[in-house]
Amino acid sequence: MAAQSAADQFLDYAAGALPMFLVGAEYEWKTGPKPIEVGSSSLTGLVNEITRGIRHRKVLDQIDTQIVVSGTRGKSSTTQRLDDIFNRRGYDTLTKITGNHPLLIHNGEVHPIERRGPRTTLYENISLIAEFVPELDAYEPDDVAIFENQGITEYTTRLFNQRLTNPDIIVLTNVRQDHTDTLGKTRTDLARAFARSVPAGTHVVSGEQHPVLHEYMRKEIDRRGGTIEQVDIPDEHEGLIGSETIHAVNAVLDVVGESPLPAEEIESFLSAIQPTWIELEDGRIFNAAEVNDVESTEMVRRVLADDECITPFVYLRRDRRGRTASFAQYIELLFERELIEEAHVGGANTRAFAENVDVPTECHSQNADPEQVLTELFTAGRPVILMGNTVDEFMREMQASIEQRVKEKKQAASASETVDLSEQGSAEATKPKGHE
Repeated sequence: MAAQSAADQFLDYAAGALPMFLVGAEYEWKTGPKPIEVGSSSLTGLVNEITRGIRHRKVLDQIDTQIVVSGTRGKSSTTQRLDDIFNRRGYDTLTKITGNHPLLIHNGEVHPIERRGPRTTLYENISLIAEFVPELDAYEPDDVAIFENQGITEYTTRLFNQRLTNPDIIVLTNVRQDHTDTLGKTRTDLARAFARSVPAGTHVVSGEQHPVLHEYMRKEIDRRGGTIEQVDIPDEHEGLIGSETIHAVNAVLDVVGESPLPAEEIESFLSAIQPTWIELEDGRIFNAAEVNDVESTEMVRRVLADDECITPFVYLRRDRRGRTASFAQYIELLFERELIEEAHVGGANTRAFAENVDVPTECHSQNADPEQVLTELFTAGRPVILMGNTVDEFMREMQASIEQRVKEKKQAASASETVDLSEQGSAEATKPKGHE
């Protein structure tokens, strides 16, 4: 017991100083800390790591308001929108946005973050906070720090909220079925992972609208000494993509005593982010692969097609088995409801996907030509929706092919308009004088 207590105390002091990588299966608190390589095995190095963690918590205490944005979809855009609003309202703001192109924004000044290795680490937050937070404390206005939670496992999500930051408010954008390999197999598992990451005394603004999931999270968060409110979405915004996140922003403003966003700003935001078909010579297409999870994909499909039959193209990745299983179930559901007649799949494990769904499926190999696949998708004459995964060279080339076809269509339309104007000019020139 003494050893366990000492280990827990060390973890408390040193949290935030150790490099925690967001890959692979992580550890539960109850099992105790496992050895982590920090670059020094000496006693001096160990003491330095502990004191660094203490300094980090002292720096966090200087911030007036800390906001962490968590959830499945819309984290980066919500983080950036909060930063913009607080900055425009005169707050001294420090915002960290993670992802493929991480950014630190200080009072509107954008600082790109250059990572030395291929993996995202929680460790990068410590040096950034240590460098910029003292600048916040030197300013007269109230300061606010906004962090996007970059954890993709229950352990790292909790570590970020409970050790690396000290949030007054957590914005939970939504609970969608993604990262099921690391956060849980079902949406209930995902909700539990998010709820368990909430520190005592923290208020949660939740955009998740499912009543059962919300009630589940409320009980778990109450038990942990936190509070939660569910975002209220007005009837006119029900079903609109992004409605839960923009109204979550309003809820945050209410918590800190700020006035809500003007109605016209909300309408403008929602109007700008609703999906629209891309019109090609071959037909209509939309790339929904960027949203990754089946719930968000279905929201996009409903807005675009409603009951119209579509041709889905699902791109699979070998390292996203949970996502592959989710999309297999989704494709079968679309087929049962007669919203698709067949499916196209590309990427890894296409044969296994086709064998495990009761849907006519056309498989495209990883070496297939994206341009040729794009042409084949339109042969049935139905609108096409791309889904599944987007981070792959094949999908980048597919998107480039779509953009090239859009460009060619515009050029053809422009050339046709030029010809029409030329013919009209010739006709005018050949009219007899005095002809009305």
